[in-house]
Amino acid sequence: MNSRKTNETLKSSCLGEPMPVDFRCNQIPRGIVGVSQCLLIVLTFCMSPAGVIHAQDNAVQPAAPAAASDEAATPEGDPPPIQPQPKNAAIQQPAQDCMQTIIDQQALTRKIREINNPLERIADPKYLQLKRTVTTNVQNGTDTAAEMENLTLTLKYRLFQATDPSFFANPENVKGLLNEMDREIKRAGSQAGNAQRIKAYRQKYCDAVLAVAKQMFDNSLDARAIAIQVIKELNVNTTTVGLVENHPESLSALIGLLKDPEQPNSVKVITAAAVSFVLTTTSVVPQQQAEVSDVIADELDRPCTEPEYQLALLDTLFDITIARKPVGAPVTTGMRTFVKIIDDRNRRVDVRCRAAFGIGQGAYDERINFDPLAYKIAVLALEASQFFNQAPGVPAWQQCGVDLFFALRHEDKNGLTKKLPLLPQGMMNRAAQSDVVSNSGQLVLKIAVPLVVNNAKIPQADQVELDKWIKANQALANKAWE
Repeated sequence: MNSRKTNETLKSSCLGEPMPVDFRCNQIPRGIVGVSQCLLIVLTFCMSPAGVIHAQDNAVQPAAPAAASDEAATPEGDPPPIQPQPKNAAIQQPAQDCMQTIIDQQALTRKIREINNPLERIADPKYLQLKRTVTTNVQNGTDTAAEMENLTLTLKYRLFQATDPSFFANPENVKGLLNEMDREIKRAGSQAGNAQRIKAYRQKYCDAVLAVAKQMFDNSLDARAIAIQVIKELNVNTTTVGLVENHPESLSALIGLLKDPEQPNSVKVITAAAVSFVLTTTSVVPQQQAEVSDVIADELDRPCTEPEYQLALLDTLFDITIARKPVGAPVTTGMRTFVKIIDDRNRRVDVRCRAAFGIGQGAYDERINFDPLAYKIAVLALEASQFFNQAPGVPAWQQCGVDLFFALRHEDKNGLTKKLPLLPQGMMNRAAQSDVVSNSGQLVLKIAVPLVVNNAKIPQADQVELDKWIKANQALANKAWE
């Protein structure tokens, strides 16, 4: 069972053909050439409004508001246990309230897809004249002003091809471009001399690539996607202990894209995946990790964002490896966001389940009290079971079940290792001495497994048993967890 990957096939109403889509982009291809599948993620944002409305109608819906009747949230003739409700639960807004925002996002995506603004670059003969010399000098780490200017010219020639719509008519063009950049990034400075000289040259090289790529941030959707995929690969050094140092300026540029209100969510989804790639393949200083956690929290606070974008943001947050901010008040990084999402009953249930996964798999420390978090996940599991019993078989439920399962348990034997902040995995291992976590966990697992199997309703007896536990432990509802 792969807890971090959900592959789906989406028929794009933009292109009218089936496309592999990987919404969970923390598994962004570990190499610049394998980006084609992840680039297709943007197709979900250019579906027709009618398609989105239809998808919303059939999607996993958020938990019922406090004011709603129990009968309205359950199958006829199958009365559920009563759900504990937050005292000041927000009223569930109709999905239609967000439709205009979603439609506007789709329109913005279509608008930038249609941009036809090829950026100026040198002529083909000039590029061919410079190419061999530049390739040699990049490998040797030659950094004179003249050579760095020639490098910039060749980078513009290569990357600015992606600003010409005709370039994408042949997929081999894209593959060739990314292959060429991949080779050059890996070899840059390799023959420059000692480790210090290599690092110094790679810093200059990465600065040059970033400066060119950033000029594509306001070009077409394809151009922006290519720029992001190139930027995420930039790193300055491999240390003696094997750590790959990220290029901080590149990560800052990606963070800037997430912050930019002018960028559509279709660009930000790709950006979130790129940030995840940087976090998982390079050594990122705690201060930048904290900055990533803050911008993700802010993006998740934005109203009316697409659930797929919310899932991508949560997946990126799983890759933060510090439990608390290193500067200022020692607040948690990912945990505070995971808890906030779980508590937000206006969110779609599968998004809240994904946040529950983070409680058991994200960065933590021993100051976290898992008892109140176990209560929150128990309430979520009960709500999920009631909605599931209305429509078992909807594909999204399987991932929800997987997420609830791994909120509690480890993925493999390595997940039992005690090595904070990421290990052990699963609340039942992180708080192994807690009766609250153990008892609620056993009941939640009775909900999670049928969600994964996804072919029959959850027995009412299991719902009643979980509800009984929730009622007996209501004192945990408002107990501090950090």
